Amino acid sequence: MITVSNISKSFDGQSILNNISLQVNTGEVVAIIGPSGTGKSTLLRCISFLETPDSGQIAINGLSIDAKQNHDNDVRELRKQLPFVFQNYALYANLSAVQNIAEPLKTVWKQSREQAEQTALQVLSDIGLADKAQHYPSQLSGGQQQRIGIGRAMATQAQAILMDEPTSALDPEWVGEVLTLIKRLAEQKQTMIIVTHEMAFAREVADRVVFMSDGGIVEQGSPEQVFGSPKDPRTQRFLARFTR
Repeated sequence: MITVSNISKSFDGQSILNNISLQVNTGEVVAIIGPSGTGKSTLLRCISFLETPDSGQIAINGLSIDAKQNHDNDVRELRKQLPFVFQNYALYANLSAVQNIAEPLKTVWKQSREQAEQTALQVLSDIGLADKAQHYPSQLSGGQQQRIGIGRAMATQAQAILMDEPTSALDPEWVGEVLTLIKRLAEQKQTMIIVTHEMAFAREVADRVVFMSDGGIVEQGSPEQVFGSPKDPRTQRFLARFTR
């Protein structure tokens, strides 16, 4: 479904991503792990063109965009197919829960207000927050806000969802409810690319684990392979911290 080809990105002359290529299949959950500062979130943002790569191509379902030659319409279409779940929720503070989900359906997908709000209410029911429909972000816990952020992506019925460390901004007490929702999406064969520091979660939910270090993909494979018998010394050292 998604093909990432030879993506590179630098900031202020410092190379962050070095010629990365990755393929993601329909219904596959790919977890990207690795040390902080190694380019995981930047890769995710380049896939959705929230950051424009210096070079390389992104393709999804027949739509192909080149970093050096791209059009605004193509970037908008790419983002429609790849909704992004941010680590800091990115909800509109002045909109209720139902409005936060409905707003992109109206502005991006051009749905009527009635249709968008009906979809939003159904999504809130699906994620267990129907009773919070009229609550504003300031009235919600971090876990509830992130579930609404995920619900906003679900509402588009997009081909794939990108999640950037969806639990990193949460207090420990709220992490479980967000991971439970993501697990349910995985069981429904929702295609997802998830940058995460939750190793147990990655091992349980992912179909494939990608280990990044020094701006590149060092190793990838099934959770059993990467966690059980990592081949690269960098992967071994990183994972050793979680098994002591």
